[in-house]
Amino acid sequence: MRLGQRGNELAYLTRRHWPRPAPVTSRVRVTVGDPIPADQVSGLEHFLTARWMLFSVTGGRRTAARVCHQRWPLHRAAAQVVDDQLLTATGLPAPDGEPLVHYSPGVDVAIGRPER
Repeated sequence: MRLGQRGNELAYLTRRHWPRPAPVTSRVRVTVGDPIPADQVSGLEHFLTARWMLFSVTGGRRTAARVCHQRWPLHRAAAQVVDDQLLTATGLPAPDGEPLVHYSPGVDVAIGRPER
């Protein structure tokens, strides 16, 4: 995955090389807007950004780990370009409607030991 930034615009490029035969890409460009005051973050916005578990595959086995972090400081954002082949490459239907977009400058995250 690559991330580029020019002013308040962010460009994401993701390329999945496996499984073959051909790479699958996702290109997204967003414009970052104003911060959302913490007391104005909706329940849906908090639910969509608050993650307390990390899921992965390690050595061919599914694993999970607990995640601890402060609330993400959120900004309003708008998608300028969304060209995503990753979902349909997995067999899922293409998204319908306008994307829901937010931005966060990030928070420190503590990840616990992997669990099975």
